[in-house]
Amino acid sequence: MSEKEIYSELILDLYRNPVNFGSLGKADISVEGGNPLCGDEVKFELRVSKGKIEEIMFSGHGCAISRAAESLLTEMVKGKTLHEVEKLTEKDMFGLLGNVIQTRVKCALLGLVVLKEGIRAYGKNPERKAVVTGIRI
Repeated sequence: MSEKEIYSELILDLYRNPVNFGSLGKADISVEGGNPLCGDEVKFELRVSKGKIEEIMFSGHGCAISRAAESLLTEMVKGKTLHEVEKLTEKDMFGLLGNVIQTRVKCALLGLVVLKEGIRAYGKNPERKAVVTGIRI
């Protein structure tokens, strides 16, 4: 099996069986956004303790690439500090997903953009709770 086929299988499996998919209920950070061009929508809910992500879940709908990327992203950031997550780049996402065709780049990056925006809002909020909606890429 080629590397491309392996990545395709991984993406399809995570689309059908996403990890960390659902709702936390009580969350320190709740952030949602989407890509109006393709219809992908995502919501992340995080519990944070001492600056680290203790739990993270996501929900929403979208194409296979966006859902797989969001699934992989939640696994990658669990246990990381908020500062570490803010430093993540497009390159980090493409490292998780493999090669992404140009027309699917926004699908692959939606989760990262939305998650980082929620973390930024959380850092600015003196009550240490953040709810952000309406982010568009």
